[in-house]
Amino acid sequence: MNSQWRQDEGSTTMGFFEAINSVFAGYFKFSGRATRPEFWWFFLFEILVGGAAFAIDAYLVVSTLNAAAWNETALLALSPLDFMLTYYMLITFFPRMAVTIRRLHDVGLSGFFYLMYFVPFVGGLIVFVLTLLPSEADTNIHGPGPFQRGGGMPSPTPSMGGGGGIAPKRKHDPMQGYAVLDKIKEEPTPEMLAARKAEVRALYEQRVLGKTPVVAE
Repeated sequence: MNSQWRQDEGSTTMGFFEAINSVFAGYFKFSGRATRPEFWWFFLFEILVGGAAFAIDAYLVVSTLNAAAWNETALLALSPLDFMLTYYMLITFFPRMAVTIRRLHDVGLSGFFYLMYFVPFVGGLIVFVLTLLPSEADTNIHGPGPFQRGGGMPSPTPSMGGGGGIAPKRKHDPMQGYAVLDKIKEEPTPEMLAARKAEVRALYEQRVLGKTPVVAE
């Protein structure tokens, strides 16, 4: 089994009914994160319920045609509210959108990628592929990762010291980029300027003048 799949929250704990309850509990919840088990259990639920609704509607259409001796104009008497698929689409529209956006958040993407659904031909396929990606293990701007939420244990990774231990995963600090920007504003000290000049002069003598750098003993 792929280790990335095991790292997703709920890959061994979130079952079918728990996932359905989680999605409908977050009916209009467009923030936060949703792991692959939560998303794909709900996807299976949609296939089952949608298929049942389609079968009921097909039976309704056939019954209506039989009663009218297969006169297709009889179907005009049916309204959209007579079809189970109408109610199915209305009930699942917002939960489906919400869990998809949270799934995109979980892989580290913006929820605006959901709008690619409306790109003709390829948009839905692209979103489908994105929902297959594994969860980001660490905290991102949308919330804590699977391990921080208690979803399981990371797979063992050999430590750098060769002792066979588990090396802790380095957490990404979103403020690191701002720290670098602050350092850019700092004025260099005279010692730093002197060191830079020495480096440039040594590089010039080595590359242009062909001098061999002196190695200190």
